[in-house]
Amino acid sequence: MQRIHAPFDEPTLERIDREVEKSSTSRAQWLSSTIGSYLRLLELTKGADPIELVSELRQTKLNNESLWKENQRLKKSEEAAREDVAQVRRKLNASEEQIASTLNELEKARSDMILLEHDKAHYEDTIKLKDQEITFLQAHIAQLTQSINQFALRPGDEEIRAKSWWQFWRNK
Repeated sequence: MQRIHAPFDEPTLERIDREVEKSSTSRAQWLSSTIGSYLRLLELTKGADPIELVSELRQTKLNNESLWKENQRLKKSEEAAREDVAQVRRKLNASEEQIASTLNELEKARSDMILLEHDKAHYEDTIKLKDQEITFLQAHIAQLTQSINQFALRPGDEEIRAKSWWQFWRNK
């Protein structure tokens, strides 16, 4: 295994030492594993600069968060729309039931009206017949009354000869 020497400034070296303490390994092992991780990262990213990838990753994370928030807002809108649709369906069902009952009532009213018109026509015919009978009877009564008056008022021929006409009408 070959050794590589690289100069580090103080803050970087202090940072490396802190990371080495956390990992409980030697400085050389830590640097070796870190460089190996970096090289694997380069392989995975096909030679792209990891710093640029980090900024792209942050931007993607921000985009994902905004998309997640938008998704949540859309889900709430969808739920509200579904509730509205359910409410409209309930109203529609109620309206359809009301229309059906109204149509039944209308059909019953139409059939009742047809029966009443039939009854009305029957009663009108009956009234016409009764009016004709009354007219006939009135005419007959008038004729009989006239005949009776003529018979009752006219004295017999013998009475007329026996008395003068003016004396016949006089009260006795």
